[in-house]
Amino acid sequence: MANFSEMNITVVGLGMEGGSYAIAINQYLKPKNLYAIDIKENVLIAAEQLQVITKGSTRPEEILPKSDLVIMCIYPTGVIQFLREYMHLFKPGAIITDAAGVKRNIVKEIVSFVRDDVDFVPGHPMAGNEFRGFLYADKKIFEGNSYLLTPTLKNKESSLQLIEEMALKFRCSKVYRTDPDTHDTKIAYASQLMHLVATALVNCDSYTDDMSTFVGGSFKSATRVANINPDLWTDAFMENSDKLLEQLEKFNANLQMMKTALENKDADTIYRFFETSYLKSNAHDR
Repeated sequence: MANFSEMNITVVGLGMEGGSYAIAINQYLKPKNLYAIDIKENVLIAAEQLQVITKGSTRPEEILPKSDLVIMCIYPTGVIQFLREYMHLFKPGAIITDAAGVKRNIVKEIVSFVRDDVDFVPGHPMAGNEFRGFLYADKKIFEGNSYLLTPTLKNKESSLQLIEEMALKFRCSKVYRTDPDTHDTKIAYASQLMHLVATALVNCDSYTDDMSTFVGGSFKSATRVANINPDLWTDAFMENSDKLLEQLEKFNANLQMMKTALENKDADTIYRFFETSYLKSNAHDR
């Protein structure tokens, strides 16, 4: 069992996700100190005043040397850049983890330069919402969702177990270990493709100012994530473009099949398409 109460924990990046980590850490882990690093001083001041964090700083050198656990909550390429630039500042024995939604490049790059006396545990909570910024931070984003780890050969089992324990204290449903390639393949389908579909729907010419009069729950659910953070998702798509292209080709094949069926008034094909979806959805629910 990890003794979080004796640890100094630091969150790097205090946006929606980093803020959610901070709130959850504050409530569920109760560390000795909870620090934050961010480029926006006003966000850090607000987090201090709300007593979400003990102290925040825009200067990593003030925080990293005393941090036992550091959680990286910035864009995927930013994680690499930050750790490369400030690796010399980390406390010996520190554990570093991240929350980035793509893993292959991050793991490969960081493992190539991470110090031997610190442990980088690649992580990805399947948690979030469609908003951006500390204002929308909410510890509930973790509840009932899985937490993914893509361990490296350098990881200590004790470090992996510490992150697993943290996730379960956040009330995540389970912690699952996988490899970076499998992670990025699954995420391309289950997350990135969904964001692509949602934004494609909203960017159609059919999406007019009076659309709210004509939409119901299905449209709202399908397009919820179209309220997207362009910086984050452009970075994630570029980092995982090959895997996303594979999924997009499969998706396009289904669309083309349905288009052909509609053109040919082929009710049997349309029925079988819907029937397959129904059966697969119900099997998954069980």
